[in-house]
Amino acid sequence: NETDVSRIEDAIRVAGLAQVRAERMQAMLQTIRKERGAANFEFLRHFSSNDDIAKELSRHKGMGPKTISCVLLFALGKADFPVDTHVLRISKLMGWIPQSYSREAAYEYLNGRVPNECKLDLHCLLVTHGKQCNKCAARGRAQFPPKEEWVCPMAAIKNGKMMMVASSVASNSSATPRSSSFGKATPTIVKGESSINLTPQLKVKPLKPEMNYSDLDIKVKVERVSPWCDS
Repeated sequence: NETDVSRIEDAIRVAGLAQVRAERMQAMLQTIRKERGAANFEFLRHFSSNDDIAKELSRHKGMGPKTISCVLLFALGKADFPVDTHVLRISKLMGWIPQSYSREAAYEYLNGRVPNECKLDLHCLLVTHGKQCNKCAARGRAQFPPKEEWVCPMAAIKNGKMMMVASSVASNSSATPRSSSFGKATPTIVKGESSINLTPQLKVKPLKPEMNYSDLDIKVKVERVSPWCDS
């Protein structure tokens, strides 16, 4: 039944705005079926660039930059970094982007700074953290607050500067924040051997001289981001 969207609504109800989204999804699929003979978007896998995919999707009602970015990352496995409300808020709290940045400006900047191999894990990390941490949630009220009291791993970062390695704060809630042994440093997240420096300001010696860090400005190790995305 081309007019009945109840099954789609039931499937996506947890995400909110189920009726509106279901109707838009149905309209998109009807358009694609008329144009290509099949009601699916598998043809996007053959597009040569993310920009071409974004251009194709943006002609459909309801497909804004964040939704398109999520399709690129999660559905098509492309290297893209969606900026939702959690990513935007925490990026500002961390000092990675100016407070004045819009979501669109943050998307352009962060996509150019976050290494491709870290985009999926870091996005999942920030979204999950934004939903669970009262300190980093909007208005100080997390959507899914932790059952037990805990110390925010980002508590050691003040105005974009690392006062103490985050893992040390998380393991010792009574610790007094102090300057890192690297001096006042901008925050870096390490995934495997890749390091993200989002606010390059200072130059310090690398942690491991034998490794090539020539293209990186700062080396401050904190927790791997991938375990945060397991839940």
